[in-house]
Amino acid sequence: MTSSTPAAPSSDARILYLTREGCHLCEVALPLVRAEAVRAGAELEVRDIDEDPALVRDWNDDVPVVFVDGQLHARYEVDPARLRACLAPLPWWRRLLPRR
Repeated sequence: MTSSTPAAPSSDARILYLTREGCHLCEVALPLVRAEAVRAGAELEVRDIDEDPALVRDWNDDVPVVFVDGQLHARYEVDPARLRACLAPLPWWRRLLPRR
């Protein structure tokens, strides 16, 4: 008898997207990030850095900024293929461990 563990229907990744109003690069990158998040079933949080002085201090010149699971993934531009690879569901045995 053979048993197999089904693949996860979605990624367990969390994406934080830092942006600001009027940022052309942010307007270009956000649809790409949203599409990859939807494709992967990942959670996406979009935050305007101008609403938090600490974010302005840390990321003012770098937006858009993308974090995946708390790790810096991209600044300024987003490569959809690279983000897709980063969001790929983990094998069942790797899902037992935290993402790195």
